[in-house]
Formats: sequence, structure tokens, C-alpha cells
Amino acid sequence: MNQIRRKVLVAPFDWGLGHATRSIPIIRELQRRDCEVLIASSGDALVLLKKEFPSIQSFELPSYRATYSRYFPLIFKVFFQLPKFLVVIAKEHHAIERIVKQQQVHFLISDNRYGCWTKLVPTVFITHQINIQMPFALQWIQAIVNFFNHRQIRKFNHCWIPDFPENRLTGKLTEPGNVSVKFIGMLSRFNKVNTDVAPAYDYLALVSGPEPQRTIFERKVRLCFSEVEGRKIVVRGLPGLVEEIVSLGDLDEVSHLTADELQRIIEQSRLVICRSGYSSIMDVAALGKRALLIPTPGQTEQEYLGAELMKMEKALSVKQDSFSGNDLLRAEGYTGFLNGFSMDLLKKEIDAILRQCIVK
Repeated sequence: MNQIRRKVLVAPFDWGLGHATRSIPIIRELQRRDCEVLIASSGDALVLLKKEFPSIQSFELPSYRATYSRYFPLIFKVFFQLPKFLVVIAKEHHAIERIVKQQQVHFLISDNRYGCWTKLVPTVFITHQINIQMPFALQWIQAIVNFFNHRQIRKFNHCWIPDFPENRLTGKLTEPGNVSVKFIGMLSRFNKVNTDVAPAYDYLALVSGPEPQRTIFERKVRLCFSEVEGRKIVVRGLPGLVEEIVSLGDLDEVSHLTADELQRIIEQSRLVICRSGYSSIMDVAALGKRALLIPTPGQTEQEYLGAELMKMEKALSVKQDSFSGNDLLRAEGYTGFLNGFSMDLLKKEIDAILRQCIVK
């Protein structure tokens, strides 16, 4: 008798590209187990995954369409948009229930999409923010925020944290408290294969983040690159545009690259300049590179991670406003991520969940 393929729905968050990129190794592991994978997301996250997996069936979920400011901290903008976000969460929950029923899904993985849960099949919530960090002015509300955060997470059957249980990079962000969690190890779309690659670039900038901060970051990078010698390349983080490298003297630029193409460029670069978003950190760590980290202004999680990595002397973290060409030179004095990491914990947890799936 032929065994029915298990059908798994993967639904990453659409704020930036990090949740989508860290879904790539999960999708690959599911495919290796002969699962039929479906994708549900929105915005650039969906565009990226459709380019990475063109043969996979995909579904568009309601988009959060968050707006950001040049001047006000991100957390304040998020706070004032909460009513809109709660409506989107309710809409995406109804959309997910419909997809699970119509497609006869056996297993659902949500990366930070709070509405993507159901009681129909086993569900997993992936996050590296069990404990959301509030800025100093809002410390008084942090316990309330995390009370509701934990309540939402507990709607899922399982909570996976993309970090290792020992020597966690995520620190107090992932102290589980009253949430039952499984550490699945760090996730990256990259696999370190080449150990001795001749550098083609001195500096690589991976531009990302919500607008208008993405554009501000790109302009700042270009200004800083003009202050130093060497070969440079900017990957602009715009997956909807043409993927062709354009050369402008000692500076190359490209709108977007597939995972394989981007890995090649990272391996050929001496120093990576990127956000201190956790997915970017995991990608750099997977390839054992040195990095200069630029937190998205007002994004407390990125500011915390950047500060922690500086304490560990792994990477220099600098505010976007004060970032200069001299920081590129300073960053090379940090140890970087030299060892890469294993994905054995992820494989173990995927196998455990698949054993629970009832295939009809």
C-alpha cells in the first residue's frame, strides 16, 4: 500500500524578510522527508519564498501593512497600530482554518504569525521573542505585553525557539518562563561547504528592514562605502526587482539574490554589514563570517541582540545615525562567527512532530 504524503503548511511573518529566510531550511528538511509543503504568507516574504520554491503551492494571507516613522521609535508606532493588527490576526486565523480544511493539511508551522493556529491539526509557533523587550519609557507595561504574548503562544501545540539551549545568543529574549518550549538550534538558509574561498569583496552590505528605514540604511551604507578603499557590494533587499548585479566602479549592487547566489557572495566577502535582526545573525553565523551590525532604530530586539554580541566580542554593533566608514575597520577586530552550527535539533523535532501527524 502506498503511504500518503504528509502535507505541511508553513506560514512565516511578513515584517521584513528574516522570518521567510529562516523558513527555507525548515521547508528543505520537510521536502527531504517527502512531505508536500504549502506556503502561506504575504508581501515580500511571500515573493521571496515563491522565487526560492517556484513549484510549491502558495496562498496569500492578509498583510499587516505596518507603517513606520523616520523619527518615532518602532515600538510606539506598533502600539498605535495594535487595533489594526488585531483585526489582521483574526482575518489570518480564518484564512488558515479555511486552507487547512480545503487542502487537508496534516501539520502547521507558523513563524511569528499569531493568527496561524488551529485545533484541527498539530501546530508549531516559531519565535525568538518569548519575552518582548520594551524601551525604557515603556518598561512599566512590559509584564502586561508578555502576559498577552504568552497567552497567544499557548494557543499552539508546540513552541520552537531557533537557538541552542546552552550559550544562547538570544539571552533573556528566550527565557521560557511559563511557556513550554523546544530549542531547535539556530536556523539558516545557508550551509557552510567552502572553507577556503578567495575574497572577491572587502565589504558586503545586506540592506533590509521596513521602510523608510530600509532606504535610510541603504543611503548610509553608500555614504560609508565612499569613505573606504576596497571592493564593495550592496544587496538592496528588494525581492520584487530584477536580480542582476550592476557594477559602478568599485561598488557593485543588486536588488535581490536567491539563497545559493547570496551564499556565494557572502563567502567571497571579508566583512558583512547587516541589521542585527536574529535571522541575519544566524545567516552570518552559519557561514562563519565577521559582521558589523546596524540595529533598525527603535527595534528593541535588534538593539538588545547587537549589544549582547558586542559583550561576547563576536561583532561590533553601531547605531544607524552614527555609522561611519571607520566602523568598517573597527569591526574587523572582533572574532566573528567562526564555527558554523549543526541543524540536528531541528531534524529531531521535525521527525517527532511528523510521527504525531494522523494521515487520512
